[in-house]
Amino acid sequence: MIRIRRTAAVVLLAGLSAVAGIAQANTTLTYQGASGAFTVDMRPGAVRIDDASPQWQLYKEDAKAIFSIDPRESTYTRLDSNSASVIRQRVDSLRAQIEDRVQQLPQEQQATARAAMLQSVPGLDTRNQKIGLDRTGRTDTVAGIKCEVVQVVRGGKPAETLCVATPKALGISKDTFSTVTSMFSLMQTLLAGTGFETAGLPYLSLAGMPVRFTDTNTGERRQLVDVSHKEVSERRLSLPQDYVETAVTQPGS
Repeated sequence: MIRIRRTAAVVLLAGLSAVAGIAQANTTLTYQGASGAFTVDMRPGAVRIDDASPQWQLYKEDAKAIFSIDPRESTYTRLDSNSASVIRQRVDSLRAQIEDRVQQLPQEQQATARAAMLQSVPGLDTRNQKIGLDRTGRTDTVAGIKCEVVQVVRGGKPAETLCVATPKALGISKDTFSTVTSMFSLMQTLLAGTGFETAGLPYLSLAGMPVRFTDTNTGERRQLVDVSHKEVSERRLSLPQDYVETAVTQPGS
């Protein structure tokens, strides 16, 4: 499906250096991790995410959509209410197909077969996958920014560890942070019912932005290395005019 990957969402709110001053409408965050640099440009109404791959993501608040742009093919895909509905229908169809195939097996083999099929496409698992936060009460400093250490809990087990700073500490304006919040709110709404809604972090519950992210399973760490409040050009926060829109890739297709 559309490449709103968990790593992209994590890095969008992960790590920061430089002294936070007066809140600014334009903000560019640069992060560093094992996979390379990652930059996020944001201002009221738009957020752009560039990771180490050729593709980049663009959120436009007025369009109520998130776009994935591929410069290699001069194409882009759109995730909005219409495409999310298509994804839900496709996921429901795949779930039904899987269950039909499982029911044709001997009773003693069904549980194992069902688990194996769902593991191949995690989004098809309809079981309630709880995700929460454990606020440890501990604080730390990352690149001169004070942050709160928060443990993400998935299915009752420790997962990612974050250090979360307030937007004020990062020098991000209220309107810009409101746009970031609206982007994650849109993602949560659009992915509801697809089985992928628990893949990312519970950003709406953080009330801030992680300045450090550590994956408990892999030990991988990402944190911000630079912050700038220089004006971000309109062109950088717009879809290329000569690119062609393509359909969102659906699970199992």
